[in-house]
Amino acid sequence: MQVNIKKFLVDADIKEALYPGKRIVKKCKQIGEYKNHCVVIDWRDPDNIQIDIKAGLSGKRLAPEIAKKYPVCFQMPTKIKIKVTNDNEEDEDESEEGKSKGKSSGGGGGKKPAKKKDLKDVELIATRFKGSAEGAVPTLGEIKEMVIMGVDIAKEAFSNAFSELTKQIGNAHIAVTELLSKSVDLVTRVAPPSFMEAKGDETANYNYDRDKNADIGFKMSLG
Repeated sequence: MQVNIKKFLVDADIKEALYPGKRIVKKCKQIGEYKNHCVVIDWRDPDNIQIDIKAGLSGKRLAPEIAKKYPVCFQMPTKIKIKVTNDNEEDEDESEEGKSKGKSSGGGGGKKPAKKKDLKDVELIATRFKGSAEGAVPTLGEIKEMVIMGVDIAKEAFSNAFSELTKQIGNAHIAVTELLSKSVDLVTRVAPPSFMEAKGDETANYNYDRDKNADIGFKMSLG
């Protein structure tokens, strides 16, 4: 699933700049003992951004004797891994290309020498850090993994769950059980036959084929 990271940061009310090497902790202060939690947005891996929901406000792993006092939903892992697919590299390349053309048109610049292949990764990371100083953040990413309360979520449910998580982060209150509920909304619930009472959350009608089901349980026998 593709996500617009810039839009996510705005909708989630994240005020701090995000860039490679950055780790943001958004505190979600709640009323009551052992209710506080936080959202950790970690981009220390240049290729991936990870979002974790953690008990407490520090963003660090709590000691077992403390963690066990929090609700079970915060004791189990809830995390999302987003692969960065666009980090403003194209815009910066175009900007550099424009500068190069400007110099050559003035007669002072020549063709830039090709970069050494073994320096490519180093230069890319350096460019990302340079962009971060100017307030640049990645534009696009792809969700590669989603775990809610220790349960691996199917790709088909990424959109529902991520949308709900973004809203909850913006409100500084994470209800993990609601996230899990949103992730299973795509499950088909078939309406019962007319002689049974419906629950009201059905997503498909019950179709009964009298001819097809007439001989269920019966089989011809020659003795």
